[in-house]
Amino acid sequence: MLILVVALCTMAACTRVGAGGASAAHGDTLQLATSSDPPTLDPLVTDNANLAYLAPLFHGYLLRTDANGGFIPDLAASVPTRANGGISADGLTIRYQLRHGVRWQDGAPFDARDVLFSFRAAMNPRNDVPDRSGFDDVASVGARGPYEVEIRLRKPYSPGIATFFNLGANDPYPILPAHLLARYRDLNRAPYGAAPVGLGPYRVVAWKRGAELDLRADPHYFRGAPAIERVRVRIVPDQNTALTLWGSGATDMTVVEGFGATKGVLDQVERRPHARVRIVDHYQFDYVMFNVAGARLRDPALRKALVLGIDRQRIMRDLLGRLYRPADGDRLPGQFAYDPSIRQPRYDLAKARATLESAGWHLHADGVRYRDGQPLALQIVGVAGSKASEQFDLLLQGQLDQLGIRGELKSYQYALLFLPYQEGGILARGKYDLAFYGWQPGEDRDHSYLFRCDSRPPNGENYGNICDPAIDRAAREELTSSDSSVQARADQRILRRLIAQSDLLFLGFERDAVATRSDLAGVEPSVLGEHLWNAWAWHWATRTGESGGAR
Repeated sequence: MLILVVALCTMAACTRVGAGGASAAHGDTLQLATSSDPPTLDPLVTDNANLAYLAPLFHGYLLRTDANGGFIPDLAASVPTRANGGISADGLTIRYQLRHGVRWQDGAPFDARDVLFSFRAAMNPRNDVPDRSGFDDVASVGARGPYEVEIRLRKPYSPGIATFFNLGANDPYPILPAHLLARYRDLNRAPYGAAPVGLGPYRVVAWKRGAELDLRADPHYFRGAPAIERVRVRIVPDQNTALTLWGSGATDMTVVEGFGATKGVLDQVERRPHARVRIVDHYQFDYVMFNVAGARLRDPALRKALVLGIDRQRIMRDLLGRLYRPADGDRLPGQFAYDPSIRQPRYDLAKARATLESAGWHLHADGVRYRDGQPLALQIVGVAGSKASEQFDLLLQGQLDQLGIRGELKSYQYALLFLPYQEGGILARGKYDLAFYGWQPGEDRDHSYLFRCDSRPPNGENYGNICDPAIDRAAREELTSSDSSVQARADQRILRRLIAQSDLLFLGFERDAVATRSDLAGVEPSVLGEHLWNAWAWHWATRTGESGGAR
């Protein structure tokens, strides 16, 4: 499942600077802030980065992910595995044992009926569900009593556990209350979207659109009522205002994300006294996307020259500074399928120029290469109005200039850039040569949806138009095998093939700076960027005799 809004919104100035905060006299209130109002508080019917970030405060899932991205039980009593009987030997059946005694925030009991209803809602064609990948591979869902749910798949689907109502999913859909929503034909405009009743640690008591979201600790929460009684989320669109609130002590937590930070932002965040700032890896990989179906870049020699001749680390360090982690692929060290031996070619300007010469692109007096009388020009598309996008594109243009390639910059409004194929989206229609692309996957191990033939527009969001039988074969093996080692080897073959064919240029990973008041304890930054994942455990250290700092 895809979360392009999260992945690319960093280039569209949707930073979460201020995604958390508190006042000096905090009392029982945790003061947070976010950059924009979500359109609804029901994640099933929208793809919105801010809602996905805030939802764990008031929604519940079958499984959550911890700070390291590992699965932990939430509404399920355990994580299904082959060893505990939760996954059948053929990989076609997944069984969830549900927690007993869980109550919705209105006091109604939770049981298997809510899970079955949530599946039906996800598959209801009338609901504006952003993506149904994985869900559409389900043959049937049934209950074996009030506290056991059985999912039967049409074919083995290795990311199933990571997909179905999991906070670590690419689209993290929560469990919804059947007793409140079953009567609706669709949920797109249901009143629930403005006043959700969930299974998370906090309940929504007021939403003043454009101003703030007021949450209170849920006395019914199955882990016990949170120690901090109230969470106030202020809507602060202006980054400077958010920084001022943080610096003055009016907010208790702020998150600075890679491309969401302009120069000096991190230094400003760190200047606040009595604060703790942790810079942590964020599982978002960035790359220069090549339109391999375009008139120019279908030539592998030209793509190879770009991989060799773009100084990716210089670009990223200039833009991100300490919030950049170099990498040659889509896996962080320690994660599934990471292989340190898989490397992109090193930056080599001389070799890149020689590659272009060998391909017939000769440098003329005007500093541009020509072949058969035609100049070598590539169109770089970016997000209009985004300083981060503009800066990246200018740096990329400078790198192309050193190669004798004319980089032509073209900016589009974010919505137009990412419209679907049927509506004339720039990327979907392939109206570009080069584009910055970032992807923030969940804990789903499969990334092949970015590169498979069957996910090219209009059938998917493989905007690079990559179509390689070797990648497709490896993807089928990864998606259908229940053996983790087999999955990993197949995944590594995909990465090696992408690099060998110069299908794109991996740039590396972004990092987050998670800043909290020094006496806010229990905050554990998440590699998936889900820094609110365990808000039930947060508390004021000064009230428990701790020396301060987040554990």
